[in-house]
Amino acid sequence: MSKPAKITILCEDRQQACFVRRFLMNRRWTRYDLYERIAPPGSGSGEQWVREQLPREMKAYRSKCNYLRNGLVAVIDADSLEVVDRVRGFKTACDEQGVAPKQPDERVLYVIPKRNIETWLAYLRREPSVDEQTRYPRYEYESRCHQDVDRLDAMCQKGQLEGQPPASLERCCREFQAFWPLIR
Repeated sequence: MSKPAKITILCEDRQQACFVRRFLMNRRWTRYDLYERIAPPGSGSGEQWVREQLPREMKAYRSKCNYLRNGLVAVIDADSLEVVDRVRGFKTACDEQGVAPKQPDERVLYVIPKRNIETWLAYLRREPSVDEQTRYPRYEYESRCHQDVDRLDAMCQKGQLEGQPPASLERCCREFQAFWPLIR
């Protein structure tokens, strides 16, 4: 089996980074394969920072993708918007900077939890009746999400999410199924 691609994780906060890092490390990546770009504290809106950084990261990804096995995972909360609105925001940001938007055959994945990543974590903790409008509490320590992410990975290995998963998580899982063969 070939060596996994180097992955850049572009995200709003440390909880998102921890979530994605754990998921990828469960899939045989190491910390040395992952490069995290997290919105710096005091930079204002994490969502805005990710949206503004995405075109630069797309250019960096494309400048190396022909000779280096690399990939890009962009994580942004949908908040009160729809997931398609965030995807459209990424496309607009790319258009404004003269960068082509994500193409289906590229090793690029958008992870967009609605309301936020804590919604997915609440579902993975098996909290009753999780919805995408409610604000769920953050973990005091980001690494507390590890067992939740391990549960998600187990469900992904089986090819089936349990119970009533958030629609944004189902969408991300479908997109990951197309992303996974490109990067492994």
